[in-house]
Amino acid sequence: MPVKSKKDSPIDSVWKRYLKTKKVEDRNTLVVHYADLVHSHAARLSRRLPAQISYDEICSAAFDGLIEAVEAYDPKHKAKFETFCQQRISGAVMDWLRSLDPQSRTVRTFEKHRMIAKEMLDTEIGRPPTAEEIARRMNISVRRYEDLCRLSQLGKEVHFSSMEPEDNGQGHGTNRGWDVRDTNAEDPSSCITREMLTEHVAKGLAREERLILVLYYHEGLTMAEIGAVLNLSESRVSQIHKDILQRLRQRFGSALAEELAA
Repeated sequence: MPVKSKKDSPIDSVWKRYLKTKKVEDRNTLVVHYADLVHSHAARLSRRLPAQISYDEICSAAFDGLIEAVEAYDPKHKAKFETFCQQRISGAVMDWLRSLDPQSRTVRTFEKHRMIAKEMLDTEIGRPPTAEEIARRMNISVRRYEDLCRLSQLGKEVHFSSMEPEDNGQGHGTNRGWDVRDTNAEDPSSCITREMLTEHVAKGLAREERLILVLYYHEGLTMAEIGAVLNLSESRVSQIHKDILQRLRQRFGSALAEELAA
């Protein structure tokens, strides 16, 4: 008696149909089905990026990667789509982040012209000008003005001291309104310490080296996945990582490098 084949799930049927016809409707159905992969990646990454970069913006870039993954996926390579997709999503987000270089010539030029226009308008109208007025003086759209303002803020630091409350009358401020304890959560100090340590030791490293540190220690990507994001072989990523740790040991001592790798 012949054994009945296992019935395909609805998403398997969509995959089979899409791989055969490449219809946009089926592609969109697959993108919606795997949307949770985008949201989980964006949620994880948004906690480590400057506040000026919103969760929705990360999702937008990640969805570009998801769409590319669906269009490029070939099950003949025997790789699970979820694994293949994560690499494409990470790559798309990293490409987008690289395009937001806060030190780009366009942003620096904008910031210089913005300050000139602001000072001129302040003198002319006798009050701080609005964003619309500055944009009009610079002959650019308000949308473009706001986008460039946001990019110009990406490289600026915000110190915790600026969040301290005013003196409580006893010579020091101890009640931090922003410091709300979650008794059910794990102590985040170790994670924060590690992030600050990574940021500290990454100073002076090349962009590629900094990305490897962030992707490996904070994003939890494997050497192979990092290689897929940076278009490098797994062995090359491993070698760069090894070189970074050796240089950190020479620079800070073995204890610091071991703390980073812990």
